[in-house]
Amino acid sequence: MGSDSNQVPKIPKIDLTGLHPSNPGGERWRAAKAEVAEALFSHGCFEATFPSLSPELRQAMFGSCMQEIFALPLETKHRLKTQQPYQGYIGQIPHLAYESLAFDDALSPAAAEDFTQLMWPEGNNSFRKTVMEFARTLHELVEIVQRMMVESLGVEKHYDSLVSSITYGVRMSEYGIPLNQETKISLDAHKDPNLITVVCQSEIDGLEVENFDGDWVRVDASPNSVTVLVGLSFQAWSNMRVRAPTHRVRVLGKEKRFSALFSSRPSTNAIVKSPEELGDEDHPLLFKPFNYTELVKFLYSAEGMMTKDAFNAYCRISNEEAV
Repeated sequence: MGSDSNQVPKIPKIDLTGLHPSNPGGERWRAAKAEVAEALFSHGCFEATFPSLSPELRQAMFGSCMQEIFALPLETKHRLKTQQPYQGYIGQIPHLAYESLAFDDALSPAAAEDFTQLMWPEGNNSFRKTVMEFARTLHELVEIVQRMMVESLGVEKHYDSLVSSITYGVRMSEYGIPLNQETKISLDAHKDPNLITVVCQSEIDGLEVENFDGDWVRVDASPNSVTVLVGLSFQAWSNMRVRAPTHRVRVLGKEKRFSALFSSRPSTNAIVKSPEELGDEDHPLLFKPFNYTELVKFLYSAEGMMTKDAFNAYCRISNEEAV
């Protein structure tokens, strides 16, 4: 199903200039919160103007860090091992010209140092400092969004317990010229399993989001904004008050594209569970409590990959269970 409008669909754009998670409240906060809630309720995503991510920091990420890390030999990138599927290093996928590296606990100086030392045993101080500053800056944005949504859902008392169970990660990705020049697909359509993802594109765009009318919306690469996306874990935590959007990457030109992501997800031992207040006779609780690590293992297992809707198969409460 597509939109009946002749206009090219877009995702909402919201100005978050001057806001900080440590200082919620006031007219400016309340106005932006209403916009954020409406955007996530209706689209599961929005484009955020957030000047704290400065042009200088973007240039350091895309003009230096990305170029350096993806120029490393493949055997160096393969040092990045993890117990989680589709974490750490991703690459050498037969139908995609795509490589990606990530590290968790991104706010920890020790984690940034360990990641840098793994890639450059001789050290790379400028890379380490830039990635840490990128993580710190976008952590502020993610906290703004998470706090605004908890307030909008009327469950403020659960905010501290939610954020205390979260860990954060940085992912850097390189997209080459698509191997399939008919579809231009550089990353297949998917939904993120985590809580919140912030996508920062280089000057080459490619991110496309499927809106809830079934239209694919291309998100223009902007030097002044980033894209905020809801993940499946926040969909479950909110008891489906917000939904995770399907998205993909299509590179239309003949140049490489880079993106840098900052995301929040439940920590290893955390249990994702909707607050009881979000369930009532009109909106019964829809998801069983689940461990995020076990969810991800299932989603990328042979069984999960063959299941049409693996997320709901894993944790959705059936009609019989809900009775």
